[in-house]
Amino acid sequence: MPKKPKARTEWWISHLRWGILVVTFLLSSQDPSQRANLLAVYGLLLMGALYNVAVVLLLRSRPVPSFFRQLTVGLDTFLLIAVTYVSGQPSYFLFLLFPVMVAALQFGIEISLLIASIVTSAYGGFIFFLQPWLAGGQGLPPTIVSILALFIGAAVVGLLTPRQKGAAPLAVAEHELPPSSAYRDRFRAIYEMTSELIATLNYQQILEKILDVSLAGFKEKARRDLQRPVSMVLFFNEEKDSLYVAASRNLNKTDELQEVKGKTGLVGQVVSTAEPATSSRPSADPELSTFSALRRCHSVLCVPLRAGLELYGVALFASPEVDPYGDAYVELITAFCNQASIALQNAELYQTLREERRRILFSDEELRKQLARELHDGPTQTVSSIAMRLDFVRVLLDSDPARARQELDKLERMAGQAVKEVRTMLFTMRPMILETQGLAAALEHYAQRIRETDNIAVHVDAQGLDRRPVPLVEGATFFILEEAVNNAKKHAEPQNIWIDLERRTGDLFAQVKDDGLGFDVAAVESSYDERTSLGLINMRERARLINGLLTIESRPTEGTTVTLVAPMSGDEEPS
Repeated sequence: MPKKPKARTEWWISHLRWGILVVTFLLSSQDPSQRANLLAVYGLLLMGALYNVAVVLLLRSRPVPSFFRQLTVGLDTFLLIAVTYVSGQPSYFLFLLFPVMVAALQFGIEISLLIASIVTSAYGGFIFFLQPWLAGGQGLPPTIVSILALFIGAAVVGLLTPRQKGAAPLAVAEHELPPSSAYRDRFRAIYEMTSELIATLNYQQILEKILDVSLAGFKEKARRDLQRPVSMVLFFNEEKDSLYVAASRNLNKTDELQEVKGKTGLVGQVVSTAEPATSSRPSADPELSTFSALRRCHSVLCVPLRAGLELYGVALFASPEVDPYGDAYVELITAFCNQASIALQNAELYQTLREERRRILFSDEELRKQLARELHDGPTQTVSSIAMRLDFVRVLLDSDPARARQELDKLERMAGQAVKEVRTMLFTMRPMILETQGLAAALEHYAQRIRETDNIAVHVDAQGLDRRPVPLVEGATFFILEEAVNNAKKHAEPQNIWIDLERRTGDLFAQVKDDGLGFDVAAVESSYDERTSLGLINMRERARLINGLLTIESRPTEGTTVTLVAPMSGDEEPS
């Protein structure tokens, strides 16, 4: 697990502390003038080594105490002042730059200058008046140089640190980070929401989870509306070429009706790059400034909602706080939104499957009703008529045998007609010849049955179809053409029906044309929600299943033409 920035800083400081201890040990060992005080210096260095070992152990055991940094700066200052005093060497005074610069890094320029002043005062009090090498001012120039270096180092490091980080000093940045427990709570909350997100297939619940995650990382100090974070999910409206508010938190009614083009500003940047981005001036954004709730916010995070190559829209999180979105938080929210996009895709697929299942069940019910109507209007009426005529024939057998024979001949013809009608219905439900001999043979067989049962001239021309389409295309095409012929029989009163089949490059061209009454296509399709028969809708749905294009052309008294163009393989769009 990678170390946090705060922990990394403390480790670097501990490494530098080891370096200072080693350098001091080597200088003291090689300087003959240090032999008198060598044991005292070694004792202080040993204490420093033990102290640094304790620091390393504390860094390994997380979390470290809250007063850790203040304590180490104080101990470093005390230890190096003691080493400088015991050694009696002015050059060791430069080692005191270490606690001064550490204070500048961790607490800013004010604290580092304060440490420099304390060090200088201690140095003046314990060394300047006690060391003989300063008698007569012999050691004064190097001491003044050391003191100046101390203050200059404190000022330079303290001033450069904010610019280097692009923000306040490290202590301020760390102060703005949430405590370790709160940080863990934030990750835990987002992790739990991610688990719930994966488990749901409800479109609205997914949007709510996206909005909930915007509150997981913020502890608002007040509950007033002006201090609440704002979040919204913007989805694409393909008809208007814009993005609309699909769900939101802390938006007023006017803002919820707003739409943005997604061409400029922060949203435009995220839409074009599909990468998250932040802004510190939403009120100056050309598109976001239209939302009144965002004008009181100082920071906005915009994350794309992308699953694979499909971009659904963007998620927008805004806060009245200044710079609340750290790199780790942005990465976490981006990962969450990616999961949300996949969940949206799954929910969309699930909804599509549910709609398809409902459509199949509805189509199955429609076919059952159609079969019942055809049975009632055809074979059932014929069989009922046969039953009544049989009673009549029974009476005629005694009174008029000759006429009884005539009636029996009529009954035979009626029974044969009923058998043909039932066989035709069975054929349209499961045309076995379609599977064995193909579409052209099946349509010719069907046309022959229509000629026999309905006395309509049906003409089939399939000479242009030089090879068979795939079975899926054959089955769907047969259903569409059979439905077109059946509609013509029932409603158009035609004398002739023409069925044409041919292959045009890689597409199947199929057409049914009649010379019947015709109808107003637009009027019929607009009133389909009031009709009990859904023949035209079923035809279009079958065409879509094979990536086909279905057109219906008709006018009153001018007949009807139904044309289907579909790829022979059923996979690609028709050319």
